[in-house]
Amino acid sequence: MSLVTTPSALVTGTFLAFAGRAIKENQTKVDHPRMWFAFGAALAAVGVTGALLALMAPPAVRTGWSYRGAVEAVLVVYWMITVSVAGTVVFSVWTLMRCIKELRRPGR
Repeated sequence: MSLVTTPSALVTGTFLAFAGRAIKENQTKVDHPRMWFAFGAALAAVGVTGALLALMAPPAVRTGWSYRGAVEAVLVVYWMITVSVAGTVVFSVWTLMRCIKELRRPGR
């Protein structure tokens, strides 16, 4: 699991950091080409986190409904990672919407 989540988190974090910085700088000076790159980065972040959530959610839901054993640390950590990925999906979509909003701003 760590082979998948750690690189995905690093890549997604890099994409979102770039997009966030581009949005912040675009508010003072409109730069459409840079915002298109930020849009691509945000879209890639949505793709990476969405794919990861699609892989992690079914086992998480299955263990939540069918597992009747004692609380195990592995399952708690798995659920924590799954919830964290779900939150990152939401943040990625929000960043993507902010990029779209900035792209709609008129240039000079």
